[in-house]
Amino acid sequence: MTVPSVDTMLRKKLLRIQAAVWGFFYIFLVLYSIQKWEKPVYGILSVTVATLTYMVAVYGNASWLIPRFYQANRKTQYFLYATLFLGALVIIRMYAEQQVLLPMHAAFYSMGLPHFSFVFITNFLAFMFGALLRISIDYIHLLRKQEEMRNQQLAAELNLLKAQVQPHFLFNTLNNIYYLAYTKNERTAEVVARLSDIMRYFVDEAPKERVPLLTEIDFLENYMELEQIRMLHQAAIVFDRDAINDSLIIPPMLMIPLVENIFKHGVDKSVAQNDVVIRLEQQDGYLHFITSNSHYNHEKNGKGGLGLTNLRKRLTLLYGNDFTLTTEKTDQCFTATLKFPVA
Repeated sequence: MTVPSVDTMLRKKLLRIQAAVWGFFYIFLVLYSIQKWEKPVYGILSVTVATLTYMVAVYGNASWLIPRFYQANRKTQYFLYATLFLGALVIIRMYAEQQVLLPMHAAFYSMGLPHFSFVFITNFLAFMFGALLRISIDYIHLLRKQEEMRNQQLAAELNLLKAQVQPHFLFNTLNNIYYLAYTKNERTAEVVARLSDIMRYFVDEAPKERVPLLTEIDFLENYMELEQIRMLHQAAIVFDRDAINDSLIIPPMLMIPLVENIFKHGVDKSVAQNDVVIRLEQQDGYLHFITSNSHYNHEKNGKGGLGLTNLRKRLTLLYGNDFTLTTEKTDQCFTATLKFPVA
């Protein structure tokens, strides 16, 4: 099934609005006009002839004269053709009203000055309304194009920020594989397989606007397994995610900077005990992702460096101010908290 484009839907919406306005306008004129005639049918005929010429005046100016001549910088031709167009329309309406309504109102609907003045003024007003309609339509399309340009710019910036995560992660992982291969570790094949899964994630999932939460969790677990391999003493990691709905859909690669920050700045690879606690919770329409590690390297940047800076930029582009990203450092523990809305 073909999904209609935004421009098509906007065009249909504008047409529905215009149809509704013309309908109310016609009904109002009919209700007013039939009070002035002995036979209501003549009031309906009068309004029908007038409304048809009004519509021709409006759309002739809005859809033909202005786009083809005025906006094409052919202003002299525009004013010439506009005069001829409006003059012809006035004559056609006067003739139609004379043929239909003259027997009922000979004094007014003749080809005289009173009839001409009324027809010219009303059709001229309709003609000018066509210019306002053209301006309104062009303004709406301009706003739409500006919105599309902003969305494209935001999408490009988001993709750039996501792309900045991948090389950094891949360099670390390749270093791990190099170390294992150099030491002829029997787990080298396993690491390559996990890297293959992560590369598949980068290719198939990371470019998407939204991914299943379960896919994102699998990615985090693969990453932690790879990081653990090059550690002499594996960290004691507790990943608590029991109280969440795995079917949630979220933007990709929002949580990895916090996990990456643990292994880059948070664990001490020279000691046997590294405690890491990761909690994933869903509360009141928000997803909470909290990481806490017991051994924080105080020589590193307490705010997590470039990874968390880029993450904050992504969150701002995605959610405005509707998110929380905080870090807290004590003598014994470093905690990072991420909170963002989910549907």
